[in-house]
Amino acid sequence: MILTPPVVYIRTSHLFGRAWLHEVSVALSLLEGIEETAREQGIARVRAVHIRVGALSGVVRDALLFSWDVVTAQTICEGSELRVEEVPLVVYCDCCAGERAPRPGSGLICPDCSSISPRIVRGREMQLVAMEVPT
Repeated sequence: MILTPPVVYIRTSHLFGRAWLHEVSVALSLLEGIEETAREQGIARVRAVHIRVGALSGVVRDALLFSWDVVTAQTICEGSELRVEEVPLVVYCDCCAGERAPRPGSGLICPDCSSISPRIVRGREMQLVAMEVPT
C-alpha cells in the first residue's frame, strides 16, 4: 500500500499584516536539512530544534512557530519544539570604529555618533544551530 501525506492547503492568511507563506517555506527548508542529517546519522526522532533568526531576516517568529507545527506533522520532527533565538541588529560604525546596536526604528544609524553605519555585522542570519535527539 502506498501512503501519501495529507494535502495541506495554505491560505495566505495574515499575521501582523503579512502572509505566512514565507515562514512555511523556511520551515520546510529547515525540515529538509534536518531529515538529511538524520538519515546520514541514523537518527529516528528529533525532540527539539534550535535556530537563530536575525532581526532583519524577514522571518516572523510566531508565523514560523505555527508553520513548524504544520510542516512537521508525520515526520521525524513531529511534536518537536522549535526554539528560536532572536538575534538583534548590530552594525559596524566606521566613525566609532566599533560594533553598535542601533536604536529601534532608527535604521542603520549609530546610536553613539549618529553617523550612517551600513555595514551589518549581525541581524540577517537564519541559522540551524542544533537539534536535540533521544539518547
